[in-house]
Amino acid sequence: MLGQDAMHGTRIIAGADGLDRVVRRLNVMTVPDIVRWTKQDEFLLTTGYPLPRRPGEFGQLIEQLAARGLAGLGVKLDEYLAEVPADAVELADRAAFPIVVIPPTSPLDDVLSQTFETIVNRQAAALARRQQIHDAFLRVALTGGGLARLSGELAEILPGADVVICDPAGYPLAATTRSGHPPEDGGRVNPGWLAAGVHKDTATGTARAAAVIRAGEMRHGWVLAVGGAQGLPGTAGVAVEQAALVAALEITRDLAVLAVEQQFASNALHDLVTGTAADMDQALQRAVRFGWDLQRPPAVLVARDCGDDAVRPQEGRPQEGRPQEGRPQEAAALRAVELWTRAVRDRDRDAAVAGFATELVAVVGVPDAAALARKIHADMIASTGRAYSVGVSPVGAGPLDIPRLYEEARVALQVGQRLAGRGAVTDFAGLGLYRLISHVSQAELRAFVHDTLGPVLDLPEPARSDLLKSLAVLSSTRFNVAESARILHYHYNTMRYRVTKLERMLGEFADDAAATLRIGVALEILRMYEISGDSAVTW
Repeated sequence: MLGQDAMHGTRIIAGADGLDRVVRRLNVMTVPDIVRWTKQDEFLLTTGYPLPRRPGEFGQLIEQLAARGLAGLGVKLDEYLAEVPADAVELADRAAFPIVVIPPTSPLDDVLSQTFETIVNRQAAALARRQQIHDAFLRVALTGGGLARLSGELAEILPGADVVICDPAGYPLAATTRSGHPPEDGGRVNPGWLAAGVHKDTATGTARAAAVIRAGEMRHGWVLAVGGAQGLPGTAGVAVEQAALVAALEITRDLAVLAVEQQFASNALHDLVTGTAADMDQALQRAVRFGWDLQRPPAVLVARDCGDDAVRPQEGRPQEGRPQEGRPQEAAALRAVELWTRAVRDRDRDAAVAGFATELVAVVGVPDAAALARKIHADMIASTGRAYSVGVSPVGAGPLDIPRLYEEARVALQVGQRLAGRGAVTDFAGLGLYRLISHVSQAELRAFVHDTLGPVLDLPEPARSDLLKSLAVLSSTRFNVAESARILHYHYNTMRYRVTKLERMLGEFADDAAATLRIGVALEILRMYEISGDSAVTW
């Protein structure tokens, strides 16, 4: 503003530190109580006539104008005010509020007209620039350019800026960076940068602009632009907001396509893992169209979100129909399947991957499926911030083994979740005795347990639980009475009496290896059903 012809010869007498203040409008002071008529980013013009003359009043006016966010004050000195009071100059310097003395030869009309012309021209240029931004992003949206092209387009609009489009956790989905700064915490964007609006780092002076990618109630992530040495242009806020709108369209469209693809993939994989594929050759041919290689020795991974307390005991066929838009849970489920697919395919590009109603499933072809599962498990926790339990099957001979491997992976998941807690990765091969027990029918197991431990199981509580506990400790110490007494904090004679009582009910076992083995297996079967939480089983 001070560079205009009408302002030639002006003197800056105070507030020089505030010369970068933006001037969006002008106002002329015609009455003493002008403050209530002023607005933020306004430059106030005045002669000496309406200004206060009592000591201290001018300084109070400066404080009030600065507090209102005005850009500055232009004073034309005259016979009513020969100079600006020193206390007002000091206050203006302290508030970085510019006070400019306009020469007597500069008509205020010229200052007004030239400044208005500049403001209007800049507003017109800003509108034109906004239209250019809109058109550029519209082309990306209409041609399906994807997030990578969108980030590149935003980087062109904001020269020198690093642009990152990331998910809600801060992991980049697309980026166009020159400095390499934005992703910094293990590949994540600094969480402190993910705040909507235009900001400036007080420590480094780095400017940044961010906008939320939102579709209805669902937040899909952020668009972030971090300025380079020259900072960010004034249109940065508008640019990232419009980019976020286009990103929401792109992500929503991708999710819609993904929902259809996942539905077909889920149906195909469900038929394979449940053994309902009528013609295995035909099923394998269909798998090739999905990019799956099932001719390799397969292993099955089954994962479940530990946050879902309503997990059904059956695997649940993939739900028919499309998820309704605007449903955060269903969109989040689609996102989880997408992340699971990415985590698996990053390490085994030929794996069969899909999501069922309550499970995430993958058929992989690697020698060490457990090691792969641990890496995928870490990826899922990092990308979603949620805990997942994963079950891993052994490696089979071929595709005909997939249904059996799927059931074994589910057993590993269920048992491991109870043994090691939620969020565990459990290998079926490491289940020991549970691995054998899982292949025996429930009726046979129930009969074996009742034949072995029936008299104890038929006791009323608390005698039943008390003797079962003693028997379990005896089994764990290989029926060492002294060691069992120490663990249970019983006197040796008390423990000896309990052993005698148990032998009267179950038959002699202390010196019978076959009997002790039978009792140990029956106790493990009981523990397995306690682990599975199957309350329907009665003994």
